[in-house]
Amino acid sequence: MADDDGGGAGALRSSQLQSLKGIKVVGKVVMTRRQYKCNYVPLVKLASLLTKLKEGEGILVAIETARFSIESVAALAKAYGAKIEALSSEEGLVTLLIRKG
Repeated sequence: MADDDGGGAGALRSSQLQSLKGIKVVGKVVMTRRQYKCNYVPLVKLASLLTKLKEGEGILVAIETARFSIESVAALAKAYGAKIEALSSEEGLVTLLIRKG
């Protein structure tokens, strides 16, 4: 699995793991100020992962909502034929699953 080492996505609770059933997580992008100084780098990384995403696969995305727009991530996912699902939201950090299938 392609992985960012910036933390932020946190541990998934058992209720969130239900959303991952049948989905192979192939990457993780952490969109936080601590991880990236530039706003474009994580979007480019996400787009790169989305180009390779196949049916039954997913990408975990942690978004610092004060810095990045959930709508922009949703639009990018839609452009690649993927769907988003919110897994958690706490203190300005939202964790999403972007998946195909």
